[in-house]
Amino acid sequence: MIEHADRDDVLWLAGLLEGEGAFDLHRARYPRVRVAMTDRDVIGRAATLFGVSVRLTLKPAPQQAMWHAEASGPKAEAVMRAILPHMGARRSARIATILGHAPKTAKTTVSISRPPGLPSAPKAA
Repeated sequence: MIEHADRDDVLWLAGLLEGEGAFDLHRARYPRVRVAMTDRDVIGRAATLFGVSVRLTLKPAPQQAMWHAEASGPKAEAVMRAILPHMGARRSARIATILGHAPKTAKTTVSISRPPGLPSAPKAA
C-alpha cells in the first residue's frame, strides 16, 4: 500500500496517474482514483500501491482486454495525499478540490497548498 511505498514507487505512481489516472468524488462524497490500460503488469503495480485488486474488462475482438485498478474512500485519499506534491498544476488542483470536499478520513491533517505552477492568489486591497 502507498503508506509503505518508497519514494521511487510514489514518483512512479504519480507519473502514471498524471498521464492515465482519473480523480473524482464517487457518489459526490468519497474520493476515488482510477487507472485503466491494456498493460496488466503496470496496472498490477498500481493496484498493489493502491492496496486493491486488479479487475479485467473483456470486449469483443478486435478490442484488447482492459485492466483496471480503482481505490475509493480512505485508500484513495492516502494515494492522493502521497502523490499531490509530484503532480502537475491541473491534476494538483483537481486533487486539492476533491480532498477539500471529501470527508476527512486521514488520522493526520495535511495542509494542501496552492498547486505548483499556479500564480499566487491576488492580494486583497
